[in-house]
Amino acid sequence: MRSSPGRQTGFTLIEIAVVVVILATISGMSVFAINQAFDRRYQSQAENLLTWLNQLSEQAALEGVAYGIVGDAEDSQESKNLQPVAYFRQHWFVTSYPEAFVLDNQAKAEWTVYSSAEYDEIEDPLAAEEDALIPLVAMLPDGIMEPAGELLLSFASNPLTYSYSWDVETSSMVMKKISKP
Repeated sequence: MRSSPGRQTGFTLIEIAVVVVILATISGMSVFAINQAFDRRYQSQAENLLTWLNQLSEQAALEGVAYGIVGDAEDSQESKNLQPVAYFRQHWFVTSYPEAFVLDNQAKAEWTVYSSAEYDEIEDPLAAEEDALIPLVAMLPDGIMEPAGELLLSFASNPLTYSYSWDVETSSMVMKKISKP
């Protein structure tokens, strides 16, 4: 009687290599998909802010009332919460509609308002009042934002920054995606 060679136990090197390649491919696609999901979250927040700013401008035009934007931080140039205010009878009042825009935990909104000699010489009648709300910018009913400025939206964990500025031709806010230096 002839002894038959024993059956092979275990896996061959080729089988193990194929499994490793398949797992590496799936892992790579998963990491790529997760990164895209985070980028979409930031893009979504930026687009929601653009929609909110344009809604505020359109609300001013429809109602014939100036709307402004007030930040909630001690340094009003940087905010986590953007509160709309309306101008009525020589004062700015907080509005309930449109609602305040609340930024993501990692987001920061920073206003850069361009100064001009024309506005710097004007005395502000509300400056003497202690509790007076003074917005950073105002959306006027005739389709103008005053004073001219730029809003930068940045995220702590993302290198992209979104820039918002007023487009005079379309009388609306426009958004540009820029990279941090």
